[in-house]
Amino acid sequence: MDKSSKPNSKKIALAGILTALGAATLFLENLIPTGKLGFYVLAGFILSVVIMECGFSFGWLSYVAVSIIAFLLVPEKTAVLPYVLFFGIYSLVKSHIEQINKLIVEWVLKFTFFNLSLFFMWKIAEQLLELIPPMLVQSLPVSVLVLVLQAAFFAFDLIFTFWTQYYLKKISTKIHSTDSAL
Repeated sequence: MDKSSKPNSKKIALAGILTALGAATLFLENLIPTGKLGFYVLAGFILSVVIMECGFSFGWLSYVAVSIIAFLLVPEKTAVLPYVLFFGIYSLVKSHIEQINKLIVEWVLKFTFFNLSLFFMWKIAEQLLELIPPMLVQSLPVSVLVLVLQAAFFAFDLIFTFWTQYYLKKISTKIHSTDSAL
């Protein structure tokens, strides 16, 4: 094994700190009564920093660690499911898909992943947890609800892309220029 393939201590430390921050974010999601969706998004964005700074292997390890730590710490275990089934893993999936560099293929794969995640979350909420209120399904046809969710996912993915571009251009460059000055 050559030196370039050995994980360095900075990556390990950064991934560890960001993993703890991601787990803390999911813990806060369970404690604070409002803005719950924002905590899931933030936890996914934190994981994207692990991927950008440390690589996919650290990203996968961080995702698994955050998921396990959150399941252990968060009192309401079902509150961790959106991270595990979508927001966390989407950070990894998005990073892998966008390496294809074929826009149409990327969007097809992203929407396929989103719809599979949505299907599993819906089934879990509906059958195991009985969380889908009948009033929601009766007031909105499922087809309209699905279309609204597709549009929300499209917006989420664009915001996620803007976040990663901002991080790489503004934040990461400043962090790395500070590193080289030391």
